[in-house]
Amino acid sequence: MNKIISILIEGNIVISAAWGFINPFFAVFVTKQIQDGSLVVVGLASTIYWLVKSTLQMPIAKFLDQLPSEDDDAFALVLGSFLISLVPFGFLIASQAIHIYFLHLLLALGDALRVPSWNAIFTRHVDKGKEGTEWGLNSTICGYFLALATLCGGWIAEKIGFQGIFIFGGVISILGSIFFVALANFIRQLPGGKKTFQEFVDYLRDGMLGRGF
Repeated sequence: MNKIISILIEGNIVISAAWGFINPFFAVFVTKQIQDGSLVVVGLASTIYWLVKSTLQMPIAKFLDQLPSEDDDAFALVLGSFLISLVPFGFLIASQAIHIYFLHLLLALGDALRVPSWNAIFTRHVDKGKEGTEWGLNSTICGYFLALATLCGGWIAEKIGFQGIFIFGGVISILGSIFFVALANFIRQLPGGKKTFQEFVDYLRDGMLGRGF
């Protein structure tokens, strides 16, 4: 597979594994460690995440599609990945339900940036004739690493506590984000991959004139 697809898969595997340490045990954390925590809080936090992510994702995706280079997708991917990497560290200091809601809002914003940009770059660079194989490879390897991370996360939570899985998950997520920094630098070196500031200004100007502003 080509280098871009390889980096995308590697970064996605690492970030998915990072959240494999956290997600299976999140409800237990909320009900046991959060002052006013309950299963209702868990459900509302998940609702906030999906509503915010679903609301923001399409406008962000459409905006990125309209920009003149792939540099913008890479930037959104990096920004979104680092935003979600902050959330596990936020769980370390969370003590009330409102903190959980805010952190899920931040998680939703990060994923609204990360998911469509990752998919867009992957779709553009997937090797012709290997589309099913490379999409399947990404899903399959992520599944294996999620299984391993969940097993390890349970052991860490049992032996060290929730703080252990949050620190471990956050650090691993940051490492996954670094893959996308390397990807962004690689894309900027490709022909047409880097958009100059003047090109961005010209695009915005032409777009506003075209819309009658």
